[in-house]
Amino acid sequence: MKRYIYIASLLVLPSLQSCEKKEAIPLNLEVHTDKNSYKVGERVLFHISGNPDQLTFFSGEEGHKYVYRERTKAIPQAVTLEFSSNRRYGTDAQQPNSLRLLVSQQFAGIYQPDAIKESDWVDITAAFKLSGIQANDATYVSSGQVDLSKLSASGFNLNANAMVYFAFKYSGKTGSTQPRWWINQFSLNTETTEGITLPIANLQGAAWTSIALENSPVSWLLSSAGLRFQGGGATIGSNQVWAISKPLDLTSVTPDKGVALKNMSTRMDTYAYSFTTPGTYEITFVGSNSNVYGEYPVVKKVELEVTE
Repeated sequence: MKRYIYIASLLVLPSLQSCEKKEAIPLNLEVHTDKNSYKVGERVLFHISGNPDQLTFFSGEEGHKYVYRERTKAIPQAVTLEFSSNRRYGTDAQQPNSLRLLVSQQFAGIYQPDAIKESDWVDITAAFKLSGIQANDATYVSSGQVDLSKLSASGFNLNANAMVYFAFKYSGKTGSTQPRWWINQFSLNTETTEGITLPIANLQGAAWTSIALENSPVSWLLSSAGLRFQGGGATIGSNQVWAISKPLDLTSVTPDKGVALKNMSTRMDTYAYSFTTPGTYEITFVGSNSNVYGEYPVVKKVELEVTE
């Protein structure tokens, strides 16, 4: 019996020793460039040593800064909105104010006709430019970029810490051709106290809901082409239809992201990149050797000047 126990012990011991030796290999990552200044569009070649299992690249450009990789909130200094519209058919004399843009921080978020109260909304259309009647479908007119924090004269006082809703309100009367309105761009951005512009929502991300009032026969349609209201001919019934966005958080931002350059199955000794805008960039490479036994992350930074 003792002999069998002894043999088993010999078999187990090497196995335990083998497990104890398994660990992530420490990483000696180094990154350098041939010079410290480059021209816009010039090829920057990063020389990489250490052959990390994983390597991620942060260019230092907007949306790709290592320092903001975990940022999910930002304090707005300004909140800007810009959209583009195309109008066809109808006349202002017969169909006045057929499209209006409204904003609310009082709307209860109930997307039902009886929950739409005009008193909860502020008409801010006058701050923007709408399309006139166009001869074709391809001509869109920019509204201009408007800072929503400066619309107190319009009766809207922005609370950056509260959710905000937007609504495109369509009104059309039966008896004459009702205008057709198409929106193909909607860009809501926040400018942080650091002077950085970050996106809050685009047209698709605002997730519009069409709400028909007064038995309106037509609805707003959201597709990959944009937000559209088709109106109708003189015999179509009257329309009052709202397209209301989802609640939008003005302080919520997407963390900056890096680009994964390699994994443990590949090798990378150089990486080429070009910058499109002049400035001073802090480029960051994050390398790591990792497995179930441990991880050795290493951060290397390179500062470059990019000129015209």
